[in-house]
Amino acid sequence: YKIPDESTIPNNQFGDLIKYGKELVVHTYKYIGPEVEDPKMRYAGNNLSCQSCHLDAGTKAYSAPFVGIYGNFPQYRPREDVIGTLADRINGCMQRSMNGKPLPVESKEMKAMEAYIYWLSQGVPVGAKVEGTSLAEVNRKMIQTTKADPVKGKVVYDTHCASCHGANGEGIKNDGLANGYLYPPLWGDDSYNKGAGMYRTLKAMDFIKANMPLGATHENPILTDEEAYNVAAFMNMNEHQRPEKANREKDFPDAAVKAPDAYIEGKDSIDRKFGPFGQFIKTNK
Repeated sequence: YKIPDESTIPNNQFGDLIKYGKELVVHTYKYIGPEVEDPKMRYAGNNLSCQSCHLDAGTKAYSAPFVGIYGNFPQYRPREDVIGTLADRINGCMQRSMNGKPLPVESKEMKAMEAYIYWLSQGVPVGAKVEGTSLAEVNRKMIQTTKADPVKGKVVYDTHCASCHGANGEGIKNDGLANGYLYPPLWGDDSYNKGAGMYRTLKAMDFIKANMPLGATHENPILTDEEAYNVAAFMNMNEHQRPEKANREKDFPDAAVKAPDAYIEGKDSIDRKFGPFGQFIKTNK
């Protein structure tokens, strides 16, 4: 897909909103993070930014970029089992990946993020399938029969991930308070909660394979499928403390469309966390 050139942002009020939307995606913690001066603006519950996962301000292919997605809404979301708007989707991230609370739909911040995504989607028809706009699906045959191994995953983590994300998943902070992270924490109090997509083994694996360690791409991955699978399981081990998400037991209410790796402690089979996933993957007969 093509990322629009910033010179095409109009020089008016709408253009200012688009630019603010990009700024919010890149420096989320600076405007709506838990340490901002105005308590009323503390919507995110951690110091991550949107681009901690949606890399390069939501433009990098196969890191769930925002390019071309404006026309995909409204859409059905199996996690909530409702037809949701783009604002609903953004607020899903706010309450899960950002471990915070929803942005008011009428707020300048919500409108700015929507405007930025709208601008990034110029020229892409409604409902068009655009290559690279989701995550890359890693080998689904392997995960059907093979269990993820967090012990092997720790070796991958120590070798490839710890130098940026810290030996204990604590990340590396930017200098100064409320400046977020150079490299985000992967567990602990200031990371995503258990309701986030990144807490799911297959979702995390698909992201990691095409994007991590830094410099990896879908075309030129650095980790093997097996390494990405194992390190995703290691990253989300129960022993790695992270915030809980309220009412998470209500996720995926319709069993027919439940994600194979949607796992809630005490409710689901541990196989939904570590695999093998073949028993949960529905094939279209």
